[in-house]
Amino acid sequence: MQNENLYKELLRRFRLKVTLTRLHVLDVLANTPVALSHADITEQLAEYDIDKVTLYRTLNAFTKCGLAHKVATEDRNWLYALHMPDDAPSEVTSDHAHFVCDECERIYCLPMETGNNTRDIKEEQGFVIRSQEYRLHGTCPECHTQFSQQ
Repeated sequence: MQNENLYKELLRRFRLKVTLTRLHVLDVLANTPVALSHADITEQLAEYDIDKVTLYRTLNAFTKCGLAHKVATEDRNWLYALHMPDDAPSEVTSDHAHFVCDECERIYCLPMETGNNTRDIKEEQGFVIRSQEYRLHGTCPECHTQFSQQ
């Protein structure tokens, strides 16, 4: 695990106990450009023999504290991705968009300008916004290249 010290620091920062399972899950999430399902993560961690319940608890702990976030697929399954704080070393921060590839159905987290923030309306109109989601649809670079060569 190349970034083990960074992962330990992140877990401590989010007030999570450092465990081997959490380090492995964090490594998987940090090293993929797309949001992953429980099954995807299980497959990538197969060599570590982490049981389903422990993985669910780990993902729930990550989402509860804000280290990761869940995004629903079109068929209402949950995918997980890191949700890095604004000052953490990552391109994806709290305000970001989700890009859904209409061909392969992968979901990518994309950085976006903070000027597109709708949180300002909460006081004016009485809404209390806890989170926001921007969803874009189209073709990812991999599928675009694949289909343009046919």
